Amino acid sequence: MNLGRPGPHGSGSGRIGLGAVGPARVPRHPAGAPGVTRQRVTRPTHLPPQLLHWLASRGPLESPWLGTGLAALLVATAAVAAWRFRRRRRAGTRIRYRALRRTALAGWLAALAVLTGLAWLNVYVGYVPTLPSLFGALPGGPEAVPGTRDPSRIEKLAIGDPALDVRPGTAYVYLPPGYHDPGNAARRYPVVYLLHGYPGSAIDWFRGAEVQLAMDTMITERLIQPMIVVAPDASGGWLHDSEMLNQTGGPQVETYLTRTVVHSIDARYRTVADRSGRAIGGASSGGYGALNLGLRHQDTYSVIMSEMPYGDPGEPARALLGGSRAQWLANAPSHYILGMTFHHSMAIDLLAGTRDSQRHEARTLADMLTRRNQMALFTQVPGASHTWRGARAETPYALAFASEHLVGRSPHGRTAALPSPAASPR
Repeated sequence: MNLGRPGPHGSGSGRIGLGAVGPARVPRHPAGAPGVTRQRVTRPTHLPPQLLHWLASRGPLESPWLGTGLAALLVATAAVAAWRFRRRRRAGTRIRYRALRRTALAGWLAALAVLTGLAWLNVYVGYVPTLPSLFGALPGGPEAVPGTRDPSRIEKLAIGDPALDVRPGTAYVYLPPGYHDPGNAARRYPVVYLLHGYPGSAIDWFRGAEVQLAMDTMITERLIQPMIVVAPDASGGWLHDSEMLNQTGGPQVETYLTRTVVHSIDARYRTVADRSGRAIGGASSGGYGALNLGLRHQDTYSVIMSEMPYGDPGEPARALLGGSRAQWLANAPSHYILGMTFHHSMAIDLLAGTRDSQRHEARTLADMLTRRNQMALFTQVPGASHTWRGARAETPYALAFASEHLVGRSPHGRTAALPSPAASPR
């Protein structure tokens, strides 16, 4: 299943196998380019062993044995039913409630077939790693950071905006360890906003990509600074492929995400409430949305992390824009980057896996941004495909990039990102 939109862009395939060596990171600075400020970029070439083990592991519901077992049960049930039918037919036995029995058997076989298909889909995509997560429970949790007096928490907020035709949707908010510690009462935290793909929902970042566990582990290992992570509902409606656009005669999802959600988070939490403390990221169509919204709202965000990105919203999105070609082009980074105005310097990471066909588009977009003298990187993650399993592998590198370029604030002023023993300066 494609995390983004269906269509000619396609998606990678295969199982993730992330080794102990970090991703190939290609610097996109032209040396000595005018107007470019060279910055140090976190490059975690050696992630914690427990995090690497987690990245490469599968949850119980992602195991191929589950799909194999369900498929075997389906075949065995069909074979036994056919054998019993032939035997009774040869014996001339009268079957009571034949219609009811056949209906029940057909229903059971159909249910098994659906479950088998979903199991194998989950093996590839990695939407639901565990049984509790199937029922809405979130992986990770306080046990991810042993001995922490104030462990990380995930809060759920209902954020809507009737004026923008957006119904209340659930946003998941990760608060780092120590956020509720009285000693940090005056501390302000940078915020990373993560946009899901389609089909998908906000919970996928904490269920499929397991962001809480990644954040807890990387904070403990001092690979990143403590940050708030927000995964809002980017659909603008039930199973609605919004492409995060302001739609003609429909939900104004772009304004909702860049204004309503941001203002709601700043009002409720101790955030760095300006662009220097905000990053926007996403995967697949969410990666496209992060790039598009980040570039179109430079006063709101200073950092963009775009995983498995598309360079445009796809031709079907023109219907969302009233058929306007001009509006479509105005929301297609691959078309407007070379001619757009940059009011601020941006830090941008384009990430894709070696098993993801979008890696070519990610590299092209990074090249285009570099030509505009922006600090853009292309990060290629070994073994990652265009799935939530791929996002699980790529997100730690995106979070490290965000941490390096965002600032938090203590009562004594700014605090830079925590240096990592595994980081190497550029």
